[in-house]
Amino acid sequence: MPTLAAGVPEVLTRHLPAIEVSLRAAITSENSELVSAARYVMGWEDASGASTRNEGKRIRPALCLFGAEAVGGSATDAMPGAVAVELIHNFSLVHDEVQDRDAERHHRPTAWRIFGEGQAINLGDYLYSRAFAALLGGQGKADRQIAAFNVLNRAVSRMIAGQWEDIAFETRDDVTVEEYLAMSAGKTGALLGAPLEMGALLAGGNAETAATLGRWGAEVGLAFQAWDDYLGTWGDSDETGKSTTNDIARKKKTLPVVYGLAHPAAARVIRGAYTLPALGEREIEAVASTLREIGADELCRRAASQHAEAADALLASLTLPADVREHFRAVGGYFYQRGA
Repeated sequence: MPTLAAGVPEVLTRHLPAIEVSLRAAITSENSELVSAARYVMGWEDASGASTRNEGKRIRPALCLFGAEAVGGSATDAMPGAVAVELIHNFSLVHDEVQDRDAERHHRPTAWRIFGEGQAINLGDYLYSRAFAALLGGQGKADRQIAAFNVLNRAVSRMIAGQWEDIAFETRDDVTVEEYLAMSAGKTGALLGAPLEMGALLAGGNAETAATLGRWGAEVGLAFQAWDDYLGTWGDSDETGKSTTNDIARKKKTLPVVYGLAHPAAARVIRGAYTLPALGEREIEAVASTLREIGADELCRRAASQHAEAADALLASLTLPADVREHFRAVGGYFYQRGA
């Protein structure tokens, strides 16, 4: 794999203040419970309505602006797309949290825990509607807006299909590695590739270059997912900041587990553990050790490397200034290590 970046590349942080201003403008200023809930999800308020700062990294909108600058355009050209993709990302999180029964995100109660499941669904729908209003209500050229809209709409469709498959996989023991990777391409890759393509289109880049940038982002997303699945089982929690047992403890069917279920001996260990009401440290370690014995750890590393190499090949096919090319390499390395 490429050398891993130590921190967030500057190209993904340089426009964060402007992104935040534009996002706030996209959420109406009216005083209502719905709008207040949206501000909570966006990290601007706590559950009582008091001002707070918990915005997250805003990686996807930063990618959109980076896509615009990569083709010689300006961040201003792509800001409506940046706002739209971040609101779509948060819409998906609110709905996913309901579906996955997640109680916390970023050390705060998730929306459904505060507002109830039904209202959380309404909240997600509101963010979805504001996303497309922001994109199509911008000051850019109409043909560029429509092109970006089509890219985002396709990405949302793929993301939702990926979430459907992810949930469907929970009740299947015959999920193949190929099916899992296809699901990841929708659930993770689609909304990482789309911002780059949208940004390039909104800045006036040609469709072929924009599509290549989108495919680069999708490959980077798949490399990240494979690496993240590795870290979720075998990573150093001191370095990753996450529990290395969380994926198995939650009985998730990540890439190594899907691979393990295709091997009879490993499948017996996994099924035996996953049928328990809750997994203790002994069961978790048994599953992790069994997966390592059959090479599931190497499978994750290999998948991450293959997608990283595919991203590098796409980058090599583009005519870009040397400094822009280096920015892409830094962004790719960051994703392989940190994720979004």
